[in-house]
Amino acid sequence: MAVAEASQSLTIDDRETEGKGINFAAERLAQEARQPLSFSGSRGTQDVTAEFAAAAKQLPPGQLVKDEYFTLFEAVGALEIMDPKMDSGYIPPGDSVEPGFDVCLGLPAEEVIWIMDELLRLTIVWHDGYPLSQTVYPSLHVDRLLSPDNKAPYTFSFGDSTDQYVETEERLVHVVLRAFCVALVKSCALVLHTIQSQGFYEEEDFVTHLFGRELLPGTGADEALRLVDEAVRFVEEESELDKDMRSALSERLQFVRLYVSLLMNDIDDWTDMTAMDEIADTHALARARPEAFSDKVQRQLATSTPPRPMVPITWEEAHQRWLQLSADITEAGDLTDYDVCQSPHGLQRAIWVFVYRNPTPNTFARAYLQNILFAGEQVTEGITFFDLMLTDMRDLVLAGHELADPQSFVVEMPADPRHKCSRIMEAFMDKAFDEYMNLYRMVCQNRCRIRRTFTQSVGILDNLERDAQRSDSELDGVIGGILLPTEDDSALIALNPLTSWTKYHKLLVMSWTIQLGFETDIYLPHETGMMYWYLMVFAQRRRKLLEHIDRFTSARVKNLASSGDVRPHADAVVSLDWLAVLRKEVDLIISLSSALWQLNTALAMTKVIEAPKRDYAQEQLLYDVRMKSYLGIAHDPVPSLDEYRDAEQSIRSTDEACVNVDSAVKDAKACLAELKKTTSKQGKYFGTENEWKREMKQLETTCVAVAVQTFQLRSTAYKHGQHSLKGIVEVRVPPPGSRYHDWWPVPQIKIKEKIAVV
Repeated sequence: MAVAEASQSLTIDDRETEGKGINFAAERLAQEARQPLSFSGSRGTQDVTAEFAAAAKQLPPGQLVKDEYFTLFEAVGALEIMDPKMDSGYIPPGDSVEPGFDVCLGLPAEEVIWIMDELLRLTIVWHDGYPLSQTVYPSLHVDRLLSPDNKAPYTFSFGDSTDQYVETEERLVHVVLRAFCVALVKSCALVLHTIQSQGFYEEEDFVTHLFGRELLPGTGADEALRLVDEAVRFVEEESELDKDMRSALSERLQFVRLYVSLLMNDIDDWTDMTAMDEIADTHALARARPEAFSDKVQRQLATSTPPRPMVPITWEEAHQRWLQLSADITEAGDLTDYDVCQSPHGLQRAIWVFVYRNPTPNTFARAYLQNILFAGEQVTEGITFFDLMLTDMRDLVLAGHELADPQSFVVEMPADPRHKCSRIMEAFMDKAFDEYMNLYRMVCQNRCRIRRTFTQSVGILDNLERDAQRSDSELDGVIGGILLPTEDDSALIALNPLTSWTKYHKLLVMSWTIQLGFETDIYLPHETGMMYWYLMVFAQRRRKLLEHIDRFTSARVKNLASSGDVRPHADAVVSLDWLAVLRKEVDLIISLSSALWQLNTALAMTKVIEAPKRDYAQEQLLYDVRMKSYLGIAHDPVPSLDEYRDAEQSIRSTDEACVNVDSAVKDAKACLAELKKTTSKQGKYFGTENEWKREMKQLETTCVAVAVQTFQLRSTAYKHGQHSLKGIVEVRVPPPGSRYHDWWPVPQIKIKEKIAVV
């Protein structure tokens, strides 16, 4: 009331200002604003808890009284207050806002070594995807360098020269440790540049957020290396340090120099990173100084999250992870050498082998591989992306044919059919280029993203098939088509090379998406059998397409042999060998998926595996959700739910299913025996020979496991009756990582203990 009365006394009478202008009004307002407001009553606090509780009791259940301006944001903010897990400004009793450690304080060599090792430990943890706020930033020395108040040349004492420090312990901090920290921060900047320049997924793979700090923008990596060199000279010339300490400090400085140089691409031999072994040998010299690190630093960062503890990891684990990073990047270089990159399938297989290394390469290693392949305009020296794609077409569908001959693309005479055909081919390749390169690039992501991206590629490749059909028609108008009679000579069929090539990759990606679904464990137990059946159907379609391509390639081999064209004939013969390997691989998938489909169907028939009860669910809608990625396919649409049910019902008994499984396993073993005989040149797995042999062994073990589980099911069904084994048998599907092959989960059948005792 007092405020209202006071505000009324500050009103301006229009009659008083009439004719006196705006200046008078402004002067009057300023004069009245200087008058103090008088309030009646006294100020103080009052506990309204009892009144508030009494008022709340008068509200019936379900009624809410909310102020118009009290939004959800204020409500959640109020809940966070004084909650140590939510309130970023909360300080526990007895704690301080800032750490009390003085970073300018001189330290003995043992403690400097420990801080260096701790920074190396936290840096490799950051590589694994943890944020900088929980890894490198808690270092108080790094925090001082990154402080917004600090400027180049970024010293611990904010711009003061390091020459003023004459004591050995002071120079160990201001020369040696500072150089080490500057180099390590610049290494983080270089790693971030590599990762952000390639495909990755924020928060899923890596946290690139800098939390409002900059990674020493006024100092370049070259300057960081110069500081390290100066620190090395100081350490080597300092007579007050004993030999072991000088050696330990020098090793750490040389290591960080090597690391930054590798990231700058000044050198490329990552095997030198094994120098970490020498650092590990002298780690025992370190003496802990935990006050040099504090999670209180996080309160000064641009984040609403309260301080979180640094990620715990032992020095031994960090040592192994550094060595693993070195091995991964070395392997990335080896798997992308010239011989591997000459073959599109060989390169594709090499990339799959790399990302399936155990343990899985981290985000930086995968980004480094992408950088090798895609940073420039060539996959490797002398092989452009266009050459890679054309080679893929030639190897699969056009070996020995002039359509895929590189010389045809340099013909400039407009009337020449080769010129016209090459322009049509180039136009199609431009449309297909991005999605084709995704077959290589997307494999470098995490498993879930690989599957998601490839499910999106299915629809894109299906649309691309329409463009391929159009381009094939244009080629037919120029060269008359590539035709062969059917087996009964009743008609002529066309190769349609671009359509066949596109369809092959579409079917291949469809198979990958299902098998990646098994690896990522997204299917429910009762869905596993259905997905194996669809995998079998997709493989059968791919087998039929390969037979179609093989017929035309065989005919081309005969024609080239009679014409005397040596090189095209040799290319076509190599392609025939390659197609034979592809057919064996597809036959293996057909046999193994058929076996596992029928094994899972038998388990469903005996009620060992049952779908969960859903009162409002409809089977067709559940099918539509599971198969959503494939339902939009226009060319060769996927089988319907009714077709799958018909196939399922064709298995009349458990015994029949077990017999079929045994037959399919036998066929799969025969395919494996043939595949093991192929050479690396025939199978295009040069550079990955050891991994090929390991995968063949895994698939053999999977076949044996299927046979064993089938025998277990058959013997149990014979003993207890075939109609229902519910309550008698339990089934467990091993999780990813504990299977014989992650793409082929085999159900493990076990008789329940009580039944077994009886």
